[in-house]
Amino acid sequence: MNISIFLIGFVFFLGGVSVWLLPTFKLGIYLLEWDFLSLKFNFYFNSVLFSFILFLVTFSVLIFSTYYLNSELNFNYYYFVLLIFVGSMFSLNFSNSIFTMLLSWDLLGISS
Repeated sequence: MNISIFLIGFVFFLGGVSVWLLPTFKLGIYLLEWDFLSLKFNFYFNSVLFSFILFLVTFSVLIFSTYYLNSELNFNYYYFVLLIFVGSMFSLNFSNSIFTMLLSWDLLGISS
């Protein structure tokens, strides 16, 4: 009983520390830097939080569609287009340059 109370308290402590420190979190990845063409991605607290929510919704849709559309003919095509849609949504969320934003927005429009 005492170890469970300790673990619950420790989890709440880690959650409080992460909520206190994560808003200052920033990570940038620069894949290509040119004059007019750049592939930049930034990971902020808000974008990571939105990605977690997007992951939960996508995971729920994938599980539901696995049971609902299991015997359909184009089931693999549906999964492929859905994962392109979600990937472009993630890249739109993390994009930092106009080129990556345009590329992910176009992929989002094509897959929808």
